[in-house]
Parts: sequence; C-alpha cells; structure tokens
Amino acid sequence: MKKLISFLFIAVIFINSAALFILPDADVSELENRSLTKRKDISLNFLDGEFQNTVESFVSDQFPLRDKLIYLHTGMLYASGQREIDGAYVCDDGRLVQYVTDSDINRATLTSYAKKVNKIAEKNTVYVMYVPSACVELKEKMPGSAPTYSYNELYEELISTLSNAKPIDLSEALSDEDCFYRTDHHWNYSGAYRAYCAFCEAKGVSAKPLESFNLKTVSTDFRGTLFSKVPFSKQTDEIIIPDISVSEMTADGVETPFYSYKALEKKDKYNVFQGGNHGIVEITNENGNGKTLLILKDSFANSFVPFIAEEYSKIVMLDERYTFVSLESFVDTLSPDEILVLREIIN
Repeated sequence: MKKLISFLFIAVIFINSAALFILPDADVSELENRSLTKRKDISLNFLDGEFQNTVESFVSDQFPLRDKLIYLHTGMLYASGQREIDGAYVCDDGRLVQYVTDSDINRATLTSYAKKVNKIAEKNTVYVMYVPSACVELKEKMPGSAPTYSYNELYEELISTLSNAKPIDLSEALSDEDCFYRTDHHWNYSGAYRAYCAFCEAKGVSAKPLESFNLKTVSTDFRGTLFSKVPFSKQTDEIIIPDISVSEMTADGVETPFYSYKALEKKDKYNVFQGGNHGIVEITNENGNGKTLLILKDSFANSFVPFIAEEYSKIVMLDERYTFVSLESFVDTLSPDEILVLREIIN
C-alpha cells in the first residue's frame, strides 16, 4: 500500500511537471487580474541576474490547476480561523476589506506630493479630496483587534501642508457601509455620489438629487480586487452607473467610449468606467458650463467623474502613475478653472 501511495505521489508530480512545459502558457490570471510569467520571460531574464526568480515565478504562475489550488488554500486558511488573508480582512458578514496599516504608508512620498500641489495652489483654485480607506470607515465591521492606519492623523498632517488649497474631509460622508463594494477596495455609486455632494458643497453650489442621474444596474456579479485575494468568498456586488452622455472622450489621445461595456464581460468589471486607468483622459461636453476641471487622480475618480461629467465643458483626468509629465508645466499649459485632487489618502 505504501508503495502504491508513493507511486501515485510521484506520478502526480511527474504529470504536473510535464504538463507545465507541454501545455501552452496562460497570458493572464482572470482570478488575480494580472499578467502571468511565461516561457519567453525566462529567456529574456537569462543574463540579467533574474533567471532564478523568473523560473520560480513561471512555475508558480503556470502550474496546472493553479486557480483551484488558490481557492483551496484560502478556504483552508479561513477554516483555520485566519481572518487576514493575502492583504484582505474577511469580516463576519463575508465582506472583504483591504488590509492597510501605518507601516504600509510612505508618509514622506505623500507629504512631498502635497507640497507640490500646494505650490500649484498658489496660482490656481485647488480642492483636495482624500478618500479614507474602507478599513478606516468600516472599523466596526472588522475582525476583532484588526490593526488599521490612523486616517485622522495622516489627514491632518497632509492638510497642514496644503495651506493654499481647499480641503474636503470625506470621513463622515463615507461612514456608511453601503459606500464601498463588498469585494473591491473602491467606493460604489453611493460613495461616489456622497463625494460629489461634498465637492458641490465646497464649491458653494447645489448638488443634483441622486434620482436625477437615472441610475442603472449594469452588473450583479461583480467580484473585485479583494475577491482576487480571497477567492473563496461568496460575496458579489452590483455595479450601478449614472446614465449620462458626453460629447467626446479620449484616453491617451485615442477616442474611447465613456463607459466601456465590454469590460463587463471580463473579470475586472470596474473598468466599465472609462475603460480603466489611463495617463491622460479628456472629456468634452458641448452643453457644459464653459469651465475646465483638472482632476489629479487615482482609480477612485473613475466612478466619481460620471456625476460631474455633464457639468463642465472639459474635464482632464491626469493619473501620474501612467504617464510622465511635469505637473507644474501641465497645469500651466492647460490653465484649468479648477483643480481637484482626488485620491485614496494612502496613494
């Protein structure tokens, strides 16, 4: 019997190892929403000192039945009582919340960027809207004694640097659990709308009522970035969008639909908003107010901008993670009427 078990064990290893090099390489992991290491990456890294690391990544990424093993692994961790799994907290009701503590935050980088924005605010009207993470807003839902970062301390530190800008504190507006997706780290339509209302209040204008946006549900089975970390969760989310239209939108110079409905056929359905992240997005609206708004953003802005897209004649969204520009020169060239910094506070 022992010989049979040993034989089967060796056979499984042999078959999986053979399959690893016989089966075609997978390009991406839909579950994890990322590109996978392939054979060509091994050859490219043969001479640059990364050969061993690349081989290990290739074996891990291309291992047969990989997704099923990930499901099994996370399920076993949860069954053993673990509630922080691969960077996500699993709450008692099944909600997933991103794991962020003070040690995950580079305060020097955040302060440096705040100083850059403050200099721009000397000559421009600048609003700063930092988004608190769900782990801060939903602390009562978190597993017992789960550590998080201090939003209030970080917010006050950054705002003290932004003396020329107009801060908008969203912590109270987003304190409702219905403001965030249950399987993704972003806010949902409710959180984005509350941010829109806060922005309008800061500008001294009236926000449109939610019902005026003709909301429509475009997905009922969204499973986002946190589900990719803890894929055994049975939670799903709805993606609800304002039914609006704009005259034209370009993403990095290419004309693109404002809503990318093709993204709803893929894993990362949040990319329905402008087709995902781009370096520079320009939205024009012939019926706008004649003003130009520049948004210095991360991905939270993608689902926020539908609520203001019909108001401005031109909105430019600059995501500095995806393009290399001099921020001061970009602002001087564009000469916007208003600037909005909209980013999760930890970014």
